[in-house]
Amino acid sequence: MAVLQKIRQRSLLLILVIGFCLLAFIIGDLFNQGGFNQMGKYVGSVNGKDIAFEDFRIKVSNVEKSGQQGMTPAQAVNRVWDQEVSIALLTDQFEKLGILTGEKHIMETFKSDPNIGQNPTFQTAGQFDVAKFKEFFKSNPEQAQYIKDREKDAELNAKYQIYNTLVKAGITLQMQRAS
Repeated sequence: MAVLQKIRQRSLLLILVIGFCLLAFIIGDLFNQGGFNQMGKYVGSVNGKDIAFEDFRIKVSNVEKSGQQGMTPAQAVNRVWDQEVSIALLTDQFEKLGILTGEKHIMETFKSDPNIGQNPTFQTAGQFDVAKFKEFFKSNPEQAQYIKDREKDAELNAKYQIYNTLVKAGITLQMQRAS
């Protein structure tokens, strides 16, 4: 009973000590993790590759804008996250397999894109013209950043097509051997 009486008498001191310890714990944790500068910088990490919050937010916004009717913000976030995970895992596989792409692969990907390949600005006699395509972006430097951003996607798509072709060829070979 005497111990409880002493605690009751010094309850304010006890509360202050506990509060100080909690505050010190939180502040110490913030400084150990890089402080306030690191908070909110990344949304996650896949295979050791950090996914920046700002890039993720822009991609979610683009999915919502291009949006399909009835897509909720949560569905857009989930779709972008799934894409980021797929890209990170596939990129790792591309590197392990040594899959590389060149300008020809990237141009083929642009050619198959309806927004680029079927654009009359880049066509000669109804066919995609690589020379016209390159000349357009040389003469319009303000559009050059757009194509630089698209090149990253085109390179990834070209690598995916090569990877997909390799997998299909492997499956076909296995099926022929099994027959």
